[in-house]
Amino acid sequence: LSRLFRSCLYFFLSCLFFHTVVVLYGAPLIDSALETFSLAVLLTSLTTLRCLCVLGPNVQAWIRVFSRHGAMSVWDTCLQITVACTLIGAWVGAFPIPLDWDRPWQVWPVSCSLGAMIGYLTGLVVAPAWIHYHRKQLTYKCK
Repeated sequence: LSRLFRSCLYFFLSCLFFHTVVVLYGAPLIDSALETFSLAVLLTSLTTLRCLCVLGPNVQAWIRVFSRHGAMSVWDTCLQITVACTLIGAWVGAFPIPLDWDRPWQVWPVSCSLGAMIGYLTGLVVAPAWIHYHRKQLTYKCK
């Protein structure tokens, strides 16, 4: 029960963290607060939820996995790649917003959400391919 409570707490804190970061990057704070928080929940679901399922609510394990050479298993490497692809996809998805095309998908945060989803799906394809290609070079440390 304690792990479940901590996982829910980390999920909520991650939502607040992503919301704050997205607002600091220029998202509307008051006008579209619900849409911004929806993007934060999507990013949390694609990144933090996977980490909670694989690593649990262990902050030291998260720091170990997301440090420079901290991957100790294939699952850790998959987490690193999918989380990075998701965040990069959301960031790249923001580029079409200021263009004056007046398209429905340019409304906040549709393009960022699409970018995050495309980045996540790209990470799901790239991670196993990268692991397969580098399988001989991968030497994981013992826990």
